[in-house]
Amino acid sequence: MPIELTEDESSMLAATDRFIEREMKPVIGNYVREHQFPTPVVEAFAKAGFMGVAYDPAFDGGGLGARGAALLAARLAETEPGFAAIFLCNSAPMTVLARFGSDRIKQEWLAPLCRGETLASFGVTEPHGGSDVAQIKTRAREDGNDFVLDGSKVFSTNAGTPPHGVTTVVAVTDPDKGPKGLSTFAVPVGTPGFSIGKPGRKIGWRIAPSCELFFDGCRIPKTAMIGNRGDGLKQILTTLAIGRVLVAATALGLTRKATRLAVGYGSGRKLFGHNILQNQGLSFPLADILTKCYAAELMIQDAAQLVDQERPFKSQTSMVKLFATEMAVEAATLAIQVHGGYGVFEEYDVSGLLGEAKVLTLVEGTSEIQRLVIARDLVEF
Repeated sequence: MPIELTEDESSMLAATDRFIEREMKPVIGNYVREHQFPTPVVEAFAKAGFMGVAYDPAFDGGGLGARGAALLAARLAETEPGFAAIFLCNSAPMTVLARFGSDRIKQEWLAPLCRGETLASFGVTEPHGGSDVAQIKTRAREDGNDFVLDGSKVFSTNAGTPPHGVTTVVAVTDPDKGPKGLSTFAVPVGTPGFSIGKPGRKIGWRIAPSCELFFDGCRIPKTAMIGNRGDGLKQILTTLAIGRVLVAATALGLTRKATRLAVGYGSGRKLFGHNILQNQGLSFPLADILTKCYAAELMIQDAAQLVDQERPFKSQTSMVKLFATEMAVEAATLAIQVHGGYGVFEEYDVSGLLGEAKVLTLVEGTSEIQRLVIARDLVEF
């Protein structure tokens, strides 16, 4: 590890390692094979306080910021990337609440999330919107002291799971104001008019279900609004930019796992009279991956520090997300190649890593979106 950890970070990672050994490793493979949400493992993880590691201790968080959360995500992904996905997808709505919510709404939702009493999902992407989040169509219509929501969302990870208690939803409150007419709301599970579709089976994030959300005359009080009316787009873009640090950290953990599996298998495999890792066709690409891991870890910690210090971070988080997720795809592909024919059989852990890595290049903005964000800064370079 090329960075120096604080005492609190070291303690958190030690606790994470104990949790992984006792709670995750014995059972997580069964959930992955069945594409099932690991309810008891997630509940134990949440109740141990890990979900709140980044947030203000005043709301029962751990106070370790984006850097602490990135360290945690990477460590989880070294064992199971899908579990890290559950953590990072819960972190997105928590970040909205933490950065933009009033103290009242933080006490109502952020504190219980930090304590692990419930789980959250993020309702942003819509069926016809994709990466163009400014084109959100879900409507929040004022009616007395309430707003009435109508519309739908897709790809809401953690929605519909047993611990799921709330979703943060971005909707149009002022249609005549364009992108400045979006606002964000906390909508509790069970609110009349709010329903959740069934999850589909994915090539990655197999234990982190992603569902559609439906709002049909869903009535919520005006006090459910998070932050200021009209700030929805700013909140989305800020939250996605911060979330890219955790996606990159998950990619780093996945890359470490892929490399470990490749070296473990390759070191015991002989062909044509010698170990296959003596072949530069395999050892040199692995050396490149190790080099990229080193760079990615430094980039992640730098970007996380920018977030924690409230310095400009948008381009940097896009850079690290782009670099780390494409590195993960490269590492997963190489690890399968090292395994040869065995690499495509589900009995081998390496077989699922390519799908897990590919998902990371799509969430929180595709690789193309990251390049677009970065390219906008060329003038200032």
